[in-house]
Amino acid sequence: MGKNKMGMILIIVLLVTLLILFAVGFGFLYKAMNKTGEQTDNNITVQQTVPIEDITPFPIGEPILTNLLEGTDKKEHVIKVNVSLGINTSKDTSKEAQKLLATLELQKSAIKDIIIGVCRSKTYEEMKAPDARVVLKDEILLKLQEAFGTNLIVDVYIDELFYQ
Repeated sequence: MGKNKMGMILIIVLLVTLLILFAVGFGFLYKAMNKTGEQTDNNITVQQTVPIEDITPFPIGEPILTNLLEGTDKKEHVIKVNVSLGINTSKDTSKEAQKLLATLELQKSAIKDIIIGVCRSKTYEEMKAPDARVVLKDEILLKLQEAFGTNLIVDVYIDELFYQ
């Protein structure tokens, strides 16, 4: 009976240790996710603090027409969107911004691909929401900032938005 009791105590100690390790790991993961969220907030803050005279619009070309994600109504819907990017070209960032503008000019297909990816992840129901335009702009902005590794893309201007 003594060995059985020792075995049970050992199992309980191991389980408690595993629970503690899991809790610590979860805490680190939670903290890391919050730091990522803080960076996202900073990107959006940059968008709001750059004076309009320091922003150069960068049109990506023709409107994009693509399918929306199938929603609860099980019908096919499309979205047509025309986007321009706002690039921070202030005195402090002018050299870096000129390089970025040249890169963006060469990468219009990649920009359109990112925009299509964001649009195709939305359902018709999501697009009918009152804040859908702002959510779409913010998501496109964040994806482009990540893809090009820069905060100089400070805004997304939606020149045309149509969904059906």
